Amino acid sequence: MRTIIVTLCSLILCTGWASIAYAHSTDASWEATSTPYIIDIGYDPNDFQVGQSARFDFLLHNEKNENAASFDHVWVRIVRGDHTLLATGIREQQAGPTTLLYGFTVPGGYKIETSFRDKKGNDIAAASFPITVTAGSSSVRFLPYGIGVIAFVIGVFTGAIGMRARNHSAAGA
Repeated sequence: MRTIIVTLCSLILCTGWASIAYAHSTDASWEATSTPYIIDIGYDPNDFQVGQSARFDFLLHNEKNENAASFDHVWVRIVRGDHTLLATGIREQQAGPTTLLYGFTVPGGYKIETSFRDKKGNDIAAASFPITVTAGSSSVRFLPYGIGVIAFVIGVFTGAIGMRARNHSAAGA
């Protein structure tokens, strides 16, 4: 019985994590050539909305063969009009994409500016892209993550009950 409970708890917990991790799967991206490189910024969701987290994945490719190009870090600015809302450097990740999560708070026009840099901090490729953010609706914002979060909470709760039952039966045996 304990094995069934532990297996069920693990399955629920993994389902919750997978729902959260795979919520970003739109395959939408912006591309720009910055010779000798191609800048590729993947983004999710397709339509940016106030209060909804946006994910940006920063990739750099060689222009000639389109293989991944190495960089030390990418400098990212998010601007609205004349105001810089975010300015940060993100180191290239050794596994997986170099990612930024950002939540827009006001609808309107924005711009994301990127500058890929080498270890000395020299620009090797740069580009900027416009972003339009809409007001959106609160129920739509919750839905993609809500199911995963609920599954995760149920998994943690069920796991705690299962562990307590196992410890109780071990103490009583």
